[in-house]
Amino acid sequence: MHDLVIRTQRRVSRLFREWVPHNLHQRPTGVHYSSRELAAQPGSGVAYQEVVPAYTSELRIPPEFYALASEYAGLHDKPHPTEDIPPAFVVTLTNGRLYADNFDSVAIITADNQLVGDASFQYSSREWNLTPPEHNNIFQQRYFEEPRDIAGTVCSLLSGGGAASGNYYHWLIDSLPRLHLVREAGLLDAVDYFVVYDARKQFVLDTLAALGIGPERLLDVRTTPHLRARQLLATSAVRGRLTHTPAWACTFLRGALLPPPPVQRTFSPLVYISRRDAPGRHILNEPELEAMLQEYGFETHVLTPYSQAEKIALFAQARVVVASVGAGLANLVVSPPGAQLIELFPPSFVVADYLEFTSRLGIGYQFLVGTSPHVSTGRLNAQRDDLHVDPAALRALVETALHRQAALT
Repeated sequence: MHDLVIRTQRRVSRLFREWVPHNLHQRPTGVHYSSRELAAQPGSGVAYQEVVPAYTSELRIPPEFYALASEYAGLHDKPHPTEDIPPAFVVTLTNGRLYADNFDSVAIITADNQLVGDASFQYSSREWNLTPPEHNNIFQQRYFEEPRDIAGTVCSLLSGGGAASGNYYHWLIDSLPRLHLVREAGLLDAVDYFVVYDARKQFVLDTLAALGIGPERLLDVRTTPHLRARQLLATSAVRGRLTHTPAWACTFLRGALLPPPPVQRTFSPLVYISRRDAPGRHILNEPELEAMLQEYGFETHVLTPYSQAEKIALFAQARVVVASVGAGLANLVVSPPGAQLIELFPPSFVVADYLEFTSRLGIGYQFLVGTSPHVSTGRLNAQRDDLHVDPAALRALVETALHRQAALT
């Protein structure tokens, strides 16, 4: 309910800013589509550094998974077996501006008041798709507060979309690895401040602290949605504006989060993640499944009350994980190669995020689609559909996972 109130307030505020003119000169007057080409212009005040060259990413998708995968508009269609990944880069703008007052867009703006197209972000919530830079909603805006001037070097970790709404998976995959690009460009030590969506979130504070970045160096777009920096650093999207996770992002995250911090408890390497406290995707026959899993030595965990250190410690030693699809599975990034994931889906929400993610990590993957008393059609409702899981079918997958694990020892 709290998130719904925030979204409604943001929507009303957005409409106000589109109707009432104020400081209209702050609206960009055009688009620089290429950071590389912009930096090559004499006197642009922009520097471009390519960190990872362009490449083609491949993903093996089992035919049985592809047949059941949910299909939505835009990016959320059937999973992609190949994607052309553009170069990963860092762009530095002298007197650059950043504007991000909503979940669906990030505007990186040059000193000459032009949008930097390949460093900005625009998503259409209606179409579930990325849109061209010229459709960035900053061009519809009419009301602008004056930017806050920052006398230093500012690095944006904003990625829009799920990260903007506070989703842990998107923070870990789409925002945090931008620090790798900045570091590889040799610019990390020069950064005075980092822009994040919500500096109150403990997982933001904890993951940045692991990299030596304290809360005093964070700028929060909740209070600073419009800023101008002496030097503004922005990066390309981690996933190339598509869906495949680059291997370099996984390597960076493992290096940043491992070894796990010490915690005052031990865990079974056989892990069942319950969503009983989540708003949706509950296992309707969970007690029956838990009883069956306990026969093999599985422990049940509800992740919400766990500290970041406990989550990392749990997944770092996990050998088999059983879970309904959810953001907490992003913690698999610290699990050892050869670990096994069994992912459970309602029939309306079969998505390839963790099929793809585990393939980059060397983690075995199996899945099971359950049944739902009501099968939703739209993505927003489908994400919350509960499911019933066949215990016999799950048992077979568990025994396969355990056999694979035994073969590694």
